[in-house]
Amino acid sequence: MTARMPDTPLGQPSLQAVRLSKSFLSGHVRVQVLQGLSIALYPGELSLISGPSGCGKSTLLSLLSGLQHPDEGQAMALGEDLGAMGARALEHFRLRHTGFVFQGFNLFPALTALEQVQLPLGYMGLKNAESLHRAERALDEVDMSHRSHMRPAELSGGERQRVAIARAMAKEPQLLFADEPTSALDAESGQRVIDILHRAARAHGTTVLCVSHDPRLVRHADRVLGMEDGAIRNDWRPNTVNQE
Repeated sequence: MTARMPDTPLGQPSLQAVRLSKSFLSGHVRVQVLQGLSIALYPGELSLISGPSGCGKSTLLSLLSGLQHPDEGQAMALGEDLGAMGARALEHFRLRHTGFVFQGFNLFPALTALEQVQLPLGYMGLKNAESLHRAERALDEVDMSHRSHMRPAELSGGERQRVAIARAMAKEPQLLFADEPTSALDAESGQRVIDILHRAARAHGTTVLCVSHDPRLVRHADRVLGMEDGAIRNDWRPNTVNQE
C-alpha cells in the first residue's frame, strides 16, 4: 500500500499536538521519546497511531489526553491547552469530555456490568434515573445488555472490553482514547471491539484516538499515523488508498 497524505477534513481539529517534546530519565541517561511532533485530529474519525513497541505512541496518547505534560510544545484538546490547566481543572475536563479504554479493562471485580458503566456518571453529577438510562443504552450499543447483571469474572476478555467501552461511551465524551484495546483479545473479539470504536466515531461524532501495534486494526481506521522513533513517518487514509 502506498502511503499518502490525507485530505484535510472540514472543521476545526479537536486534538492537536503542537511541536510536542517529551523525554524520560532511564538510570543516568535521558531518553528523548518525542521531539517537535505536530499533528491535528478531527471529530467523527477513528485515528490509529500504529508502530512498534517503544516508538512513542502511548506517550503521545498520554500527552494528548492530559495524563502527562510535555517538556515543550502544546497538547490542545477542544481548543484548550491542557498544559496550562491546573490539576483540578484538568481532572474536571477529563471527567466531562474524555473517555478511556485500556488494555487491562480496569473493571471493579465486585460490580456488575451495569454498575461499572453507571459509576462514573454519578461522579459527573447525573441523577440515578439518568445515569441508569445512559448505562443501559451504552451496554445495548456494545451488545452487552444480556450480560448487564454479570461481574467481570463471569465475562470473557472480549466482553469485559466491551463493558469498558460502554463505560467510556456512557459519558458521551467528545474525545475517546483507546490504548492497545485489542492486544489481550482473540481475532474475533478484537474485530468486534474495533468495529464498536469506529461506530462510536461515526454515530456520535466522537474523536477516537487509538494506539496499537496490531496490524489488523489498520484497515478499520479512517486515518493511520505510522510512528517510528518518536516521529510520524506516514499519514494516510486506508479506505481512500484502497479505492484508488
